[in-house]
Amino acid sequence: MYLSNGVNGKNDWWRYLLGIIIIFAGYLLGQVLMYAVVIFNAEDYNSGILALQNFEESMDFTALHLSKNTVFFLLISMFIFALGALFLVVRFLHDKEIKKFITPFERINISKIIFGFTLWFGISLGLELINYVSDPQNYLFSWNPQGFLPLLLISIFLLPIQTSFEELFFRGYIMQGLSFLFKNKWVPILLSSILFGLVHGTNPEVAKYGFWTMQIYYVLAGLFLAIITVMDDGLELALGVHAATNIFGATLFTYEGSVLQTDSLFISFEINPWLMTYAFLIASIAFILICRKKYSWPEFTSLFENIKSESV
Repeated sequence: MYLSNGVNGKNDWWRYLLGIIIIFAGYLLGQVLMYAVVIFNAEDYNSGILALQNFEESMDFTALHLSKNTVFFLLISMFIFALGALFLVVRFLHDKEIKKFITPFERINISKIIFGFTLWFGISLGLELINYVSDPQNYLFSWNPQGFLPLLLISIFLLPIQTSFEELFFRGYIMQGLSFLFKNKWVPILLSSILFGLVHGTNPEVAKYGFWTMQIYYVLAGLFLAIITVMDDGLELALGVHAATNIFGATLFTYEGSVLQTDSLFISFEINPWLMTYAFLIASIAFILICRKKYSWPEFTSLFENIKSESV
């Protein structure tokens, strides 16, 4: 039902192409804001441009000569503009309700968002504690009250905007859009996950650990989020999981080279990307099995069924 929910509204191919361009333009508008703040804060225009060039090459927050929280806020602001553009595209270009990208039912199930967040946060914390106990020398406890408290507020109130945009765009707009081209559920699930991985290919982790190594992790993450969305017939669980992932990484445990360079409580000096991928697979399987039992999901073979066209 979730994938076929996209049949409502206007779905010409050119509307999706134009919509993606408009959404990308909204994201770029957010970048302009960040660039303007950096240049304004610099001693002169040339110094500001140089700082931006250094940041784009290294993705190092310190290159911008701003506090970590300020840069973190500016990075999130890009997604505020992108989310606004997505709302406009969905409403006026496609004549759809944004709610239809979240659920095909009458009401959004807030309890599922909370459950998805809590369960994934708990699983992530458990796995990270195992890593900490096995190799405590790889972690640095860093308590910076002046930096952490603002970080906590930004993470709780603003970071979900970024994660929600990505879910609405990739698992909603893109995956539902692809359902018009392909009749089998698995194809939109796979293609939207590959696109999710490619878009994250500019993250600083890629430069440190290798493109293909990180692509496997990103695509698997996209597949996991897409699968739970289709199995549950709604985006609520994925919204909770994605928010938990980024809030966990921003506030509690981060690592050198991460895209989230914040004043988190613990910093890991080095990670094994393959071990991280294996741990993610274990966490994903555990999450899926728990949710399948709790919400009485259908058989996994349903992921390979044809999409039923229906208007909701």
